[in-house]
Formats: sequence, C-alpha cells, structure tokens
Amino acid sequence: MTEVFLVIVLLATAAVVAAGIFVTLRGFRQADRPPVDVTPTPSKTNRHDASTTAQLKHFFEGKQCAACRRPVPPVHAGELRPGLVNPETHEAIAWNDIPAANLSTTLESHMAICSNCLVIETLRRQHPELVVDHHSPVEYPSH
Repeated sequence: MTEVFLVIVLLATAAVVAAGIFVTLRGFRQADRPPVDVTPTPSKTNRHDASTTAQLKHFFEGKQCAACRRPVPPVHAGELRPGLVNPETHEAIAWNDIPAANLSTTLESHMAICSNCLVIETLRRQHPELVVDHHSPVEYPSH
C-alpha cells in the first residue's frame, strides 16, 4: 500500500514539475517576441513637407548668423539645423517649429540664426537661472 502511495506522489510531483516547465518556456517564448506596432510613426527629424524644406534650405544659404555673425552652414540630414530669431523679442524658433503657413512673412520678419546659437538662445530662454553672461548681450541688427 505504501508503494502505491509513493508512486502516486511521484507521478503527481512529476506532473506539477512538467506543468511548471511548460508555463515557464511558454512565457519565455512570448517574451522574445517584441510587440508589433502597426501605426506608422511620423518622422521627428523634419515636420515640413519637401517644398517647405527646400524653401527653408534656400533661405539659409549664404546667410550670416544674427548672433555670432558666422556663416550659417548648409543644412544636411542628420545634423543640427539652424533656426530663426525674432529681432524684437529675441525669441528663437527651431527649424521644426517654423510655421509652414505664411512662411514668406515669417522669413521676412525674422533673422537667420545658426544651430549653435539656437541651442544657446533656447537654453537662455528656458533656463535663465543656468546662464551666466560674461559678455554684453547680443545686439540683433534691424533689417
């Protein structure tokens, strides 16, 4: 009688261990598969259409930065892009935030600023407590 009881306990233990291994392996197989995202994500590098991008690239060709007076480098994919600065409010506008609507009006009323100065002006506006000016502030010339 004890032999029958031991066989039943042994079979029950084997069944529990086999079920545990099965559940563990099934969990590992499901964890290896990344979730599928069927919705396409919009490009974060350029929010403008091709004609607006071409117009902006043409605008920045041969321009001088309003802040540092250096030439604005050509715009290339994957690099930091220049922006615009409002000469009255000194508000900097990043490439992606330049409005496509009324683009010509915006380009006429704002000045070109290189990507380095754009980063500095954005930091200065967003976190003035972190910026210490050792030189006099930049004077933006009028058009």
